Amino acid sequence: MKHKFLIKTFLLIILPYVVLSQHDSTITLTLNNAHQYAITNNLNLENAKLDIESAQKKVWETTAIGLPQINGKIDYQNIPGKIPSFSFIDFETGEPSEMPLAVKNSATYSITAAQLVFSGEYIVGLQASKTYLQISKLSHEKQEMDLKADVITSYISILTLEHNLGIVNSSIENMESLVRETRLLNKQGFLESTDTDQLQISLNILINSKNTIQRQIEISYSLFKILLGADINNTLVLADNLDNIYNQIINKSYNETFDIANNIDYKMINNQVKISELSLKREKTKYLPTVSAFYNYQDKTEKASFDFTINHIIGVSLDMPIFSSFQRNAVVQQAKIDYKKSFNNQYLLENNLNTQAQQLRYYFQDALDKYKMTKQNVELSKDVFDKTSKKYKQGMVSSMDLTQANSTYLQTQSDNTSALFELFKSKIKLEKILNEL
Repeated sequence: MKHKFLIKTFLLIILPYVVLSQHDSTITLTLNNAHQYAITNNLNLENAKLDIESAQKKVWETTAIGLPQINGKIDYQNIPGKIPSFSFIDFETGEPSEMPLAVKNSATYSITAAQLVFSGEYIVGLQASKTYLQISKLSHEKQEMDLKADVITSYISILTLEHNLGIVNSSIENMESLVRETRLLNKQGFLESTDTDQLQISLNILINSKNTIQRQIEISYSLFKILLGADINNTLVLADNLDNIYNQIINKSYNETFDIANNIDYKMINNQVKISELSLKREKTKYLPTVSAFYNYQDKTEKASFDFTINHIIGVSLDMPIFSSFQRNAVVQQAKIDYKKSFNNQYLLENNLNTQAQQLRYYFQDALDKYKMTKQNVELSKDVFDKTSKKYKQGMVSSMDLTQANSTYLQTQSDNTSALFELFKSKIKLEKILNEL
């Protein structure tokens, strides 16, 4: 009993910490790890996998229609009251006699086997179910690609915000130092109080920007957890940084030619054309007969003296459409129109994709050039700010000049970060259309 008490006490003490560790753990993710984590845990992608399983079952359901079907049946009957009988003269004895026409209790049992011999609609339906299965697989592939793009975008967005936060924190430290030095100089009579006030305004603006970015980071992490399928109480640590991801982009080469056959949207519309074609075929098959064969065995547990039950029956059924007041023809014509529309949509998408592929290559190169330019601007504005700070401390420039130099430096950093984010976005779009994501 003492041991049991100690075990229970230990569990009561340790269990809350075990539960806490399960729901409040730290997950460290590189960009590639984040993608794999989302594939495993994202519920929308899990539903896409279930759609594939459902489509596979649908293929078998359709296939089974053309396979042998066997059904059994049992009917029990009871005749209340007196059983009717047939009166006749027995020729051997010359005496009147009666013969019951039924039995008091009886069960009729039967088994029927049916086989579809020919049905054009069944053949086309089987082809269509397999095509729908392929569409489900392509839909899963597209959702996985979209998920990867969203994960990359969210991952880089958080890194961008954290990078901006670092810039603002560094600027706050510099501005706080300048404010302290300016106050000392003001007390000594070397500078006016307006210089201190001007710098303090700039410092307050920076602090407000810092608070805004911190809230954005917190919200972004929460949304990223939902996208990954992670527990909301988990702590995420992003192991990659913007420089590493940028180097991956620079070192990666892309196919010079656009192979539209690899594009997921083009694959999907090809299947839509197939579905339209099969729909047209299915409507045409409604002009054809349907042939099926069957075998039936039937018997009773109890039989009257005169029983006409036929035990074995073999038959063939032919269902022949004859005239529908041109209804079938109208449906076929509609299917032809839909089939033609699907070809038009395919042609339009082909032209659009080829144009988009070319445009996205240009956008990517423009974004890369813009990033390099803004990075150079950051270096130049940093040099200007450092020199202006020295001149300010020497009394050679005003606080307004210093504030302007600091604002320019912050703006160029912001422009550079935005350019880098746009570069990442253009890279994602280009890789998606090339099916290289």
